[in-house]
Amino acid sequence: GRRVLMALLTTLAVTMSAFIGAKSDLKNVMFFISDDLRPEMLEAYGQKHMITPNLDKLAQTSAVFNRAYCQQAICGPTRNSFLSGRRPQRTKAWNFIDHFREAGIGEDWMSLPGYFLDHGYTSLGGGKTYHPNLPPDNDGNKSWSMGPGVPTYVSKGELPCTSDFFPMHAKSSVCPDNKQNLSAFADYGNLEGMIESLHYASELRKSQGTPFFLNYGIHKPHLPFHFPVVFGGQNIWEKYGPTEDIALPTHQAAPDGMPPIAFTYEMDGQTELCTFGECVPMPGPEQGKLCPFCGPKLPDNMTQTMRKGYYSAVSWVDFLIGTMLTELDTLGHTEDTVVALVGDHGWQLGEHNIWGKHTNFELGTRVPLIIRAAGQTSTVRSNALVESIDIYPTLAALAGLPPPPDVDGYDLSSLWTTPTGTIKPYSFSEYPRCASPDAPWNDTSSCVHTQRTNFTVMGYSVRSDEWRATFWMWWDGSNLVGDFSRAPAAVELYSHQGDEESDFNAFENENVAAANADIVQEMLAVAKVQWSKVAAP
Repeated sequence: GRRVLMALLTTLAVTMSAFIGAKSDLKNVMFFISDDLRPEMLEAYGQKHMITPNLDKLAQTSAVFNRAYCQQAICGPTRNSFLSGRRPQRTKAWNFIDHFREAGIGEDWMSLPGYFLDHGYTSLGGGKTYHPNLPPDNDGNKSWSMGPGVPTYVSKGELPCTSDFFPMHAKSSVCPDNKQNLSAFADYGNLEGMIESLHYASELRKSQGTPFFLNYGIHKPHLPFHFPVVFGGQNIWEKYGPTEDIALPTHQAAPDGMPPIAFTYEMDGQTELCTFGECVPMPGPEQGKLCPFCGPKLPDNMTQTMRKGYYSAVSWVDFLIGTMLTELDTLGHTEDTVVALVGDHGWQLGEHNIWGKHTNFELGTRVPLIIRAAGQTSTVRSNALVESIDIYPTLAALAGLPPPPDVDGYDLSSLWTTPTGTIKPYSFSEYPRCASPDAPWNDTSSCVHTQRTNFTVMGYSVRSDEWRATFWMWWDGSNLVGDFSRAPAAVELYSHQGDEESDFNAFENENVAAANADIVQEMLAVAKVQWSKVAAP
């Protein structure tokens, strides 16, 4: 009996050792999501005016994707999409009402964090990962490790702005904050919590071989552009130089021939824009000629203040990410951890006279995407068309996990060895509108509070290698899809021939649909096929 017992114990020990060995072969994942972050960094995207030393360092040992696009340029829907791995046409989440966990949609889907959790990972998160309550409770135990002693999801609030740049209670979308305690800022408070989570996960990795998935969602540079004036031993406001020297957008007007429905007449729901107590109406597409409440382009000093505020907030994000990566390295995990950064969508800083996202333009849909494979030591750059939904299967592949089932994205890992390769011929984005195409300014909420059955049109945008075509299709509220049996309410076509993506002002300044009927028909056919895929998979 004793021999049998010893044999069983030996077998169990060997089995456990093999299990721990198999787990140890898997890579950790550190995933950063930054809200409203457009691809405006020095090393990664060639934006020489930016101060982003930590992201520069990351880019030097990562794959940098030059043409990555989100599926909808607004927080809740884009996160529902890439964190579930499904396009909005499957999540049915285009507003701030719906989410993919609703009955009959994705109750049983494996989320991106949940996929790692299901494969034995410690899965911990903090900050803004999912949009608040979409799904409820940050997806609870379907995405995150829970139990006695396990760090809970980290979510800190932010203290009001206190600035020497304008009087107390004055309105301002830009707030250089003079508080010395960095913990008073939500993103830093969340960083402190995430560092604690990292230490917990690291200990499990070292003692039991358990790999970890950590997700740090950073609120900034989302409005208001609120950041500490001093961090990392520097005064960031001063470091960007005199405000009057900040470059202006060179095309502060809507694209020539743009249909009015394509424009966004608000900035996160605001119809006036304020900096340091000075307020003006939101700019309109034609210097205010059509929209009754819109104004002309911003005064130059306000445009420069807004831009400097955004840049400073991006530098604050850079500092936060750098602090987390330093801790990762200190704990000895640089070699065994995949690191990824994505912006949830783009942002327009006065280009086309737009301040915000909520559009299908290149600057609204294009996102930074930087991924470092575990142990990677040099830069890989790819101009392939890729999408936010590709992150899920790519992180799984780089971590050593099998392909996740039933997701819409593609594994991009082949681009590390063949960066000039092609993954797909098109990327797809969409955005609803909830007012008449004849008076689109009548909805200043960008459909976020409108039931999805009541949209007016859906803008379906197809990005190919050389073109962007957007078709504003009449909405079929019964079937929750654009009606391709009817002619589009409006059509846009923009040339991207010769576009290297480094000049944010040079493209999409003229709608050339009327002069390129053949391209329009070709792209419309692509859109019809793509958005007909709405049945259950």
